[in-house]
Amino acid sequence: MNDVTAQRIRYGRIIVILFGALCVGLGVNELVGGIALGPLQLPPRWAPAIVTFPVALRVECWFFIAYAGLLFLPWRRITNAQTWKWMFSLLCVASVVFAMAMICEVMAKNYIAQNAGLKAKIPVFQAVLLFLGLGQIPIELFSRKPELLD
Repeated sequence: MNDVTAQRIRYGRIIVILFGALCVGLGVNELVGGIALGPLQLPPRWAPAIVTFPVALRVECWFFIAYAGLLFLPWRRITNAQTWKWMFSLLCVASVVFAMAMICEVMAKNYIAQNAGLKAKIPVFQAVLLFLGLGQIPIELFSRKPELLD
């Protein structure tokens, strides 16, 4: 493996860690109902007055935290090939579930906006999260098997 490929894999791993930290932050922020740090206010993604099924929202928050835990695993240090395959399969399923959660969130927000007679906002944040979530699969695969890049 050449130096450029190794450097790109390291950058990919940094992105994974940052994305995992974002997932933890999103989950915790929603669980505590928003964070206020002096003048900085981070409201929850869902207004409590709008949420009609809070159990699903809590499950989503805990899933975000568990998904981040998967992302924080030291993937390159897993020496047992069978364990790596099982964990990688779990990561693939979790990434697809994460992407589906983002799609469902966009659909729910569009439905709420439509019922309120408003036009829904463009789901830029959810789209970025969706692609970051699905991007974890090739990042971890090529971190483990960089020869597949050549």
